[in-house]
Amino acid sequence: MSVAVFFLLAVNSVQSWAFGVDGHRITVTIAENHLSNKTAAALAQISGGKPLAELALWPDQIRGAQKWSHTKPWHYINIKDQQRFADLRRSPKGDVLSALNESYKQLKDPRTGKQQRREALGFFLHLAGDIHQPLHVGRYSDLGGNRISIKWLGQKKRRNLHWVWDTGLIKSDGLDVNQYSALIDRSTPEQRRNWQNDSFLDWAKESKRLRAQVYEFGQPARKGPITIDQNYIDRTKPLLQKRLLMAGIRLAGCLNRIFDSEHSTLKE
Repeated sequence: MSVAVFFLLAVNSVQSWAFGVDGHRITVTIAENHLSNKTAAALAQISGGKPLAELALWPDQIRGAQKWSHTKPWHYINIKDQQRFADLRRSPKGDVLSALNESYKQLKDPRTGKQQRREALGFFLHLAGDIHQPLHVGRYSDLGGNRISIKWLGQKKRRNLHWVWDTGLIKSDGLDVNQYSALIDRSTPEQRRNWQNDSFLDWAKESKRLRAQVYEFGQPARKGPITIDQNYIDRTKPLLQKRLLMAGIRLAGCLNRIFDSEHSTLKE
């Protein structure tokens, strides 16, 4: 399956997305607001003029295909609460950190072929979003919140905690992608400089630190599904919005460094 067919999949696929369809589109839309003209032109050439926000969805759309099944572990990394990344035994199948590094290197390498470069761009756009979602730097015990059953605002349908952070919190505002992006795309030059000087490992460490806030439900522990109420949404939504913003700003910084020589080298 080639990148050229991902637009058909975007229309027909109904699978569940990592960081949600809107989450990835928001991240890329913010990134596009901070690209240099030279970088934007280079990316348009790589993507064949197709929207970057749609290319960012492609890595989720092809995970079910046999050719791409090996990429499933690339969307996350599991680590215990008290464990350090330096002590972590990394999966030989890869994880979000190794996949980010590899796709970044492929984009930088002038020897990378046209098709491979487009695929690398799709993965880089996507995984830069995933790693900023705290549950994509998840706990082994509940598979990044996937095993934690929740009731969303009293609805009968059972969800899981991972869905809350991929999709539910974003959808709760009732805004479209452009409206949401415009709402949260507010940062100072100093913030942008600081965020863009962080490494991929720094991104992962941040998500791990923030993970504790995801599990603060404000209710006694009990058996059965956890109720996600409006108090939880109001408390955690600013955190999610900041992670989306940081992902977009950092994504733009990385791409500018690759495709515009006026930008400095990314800290590795």
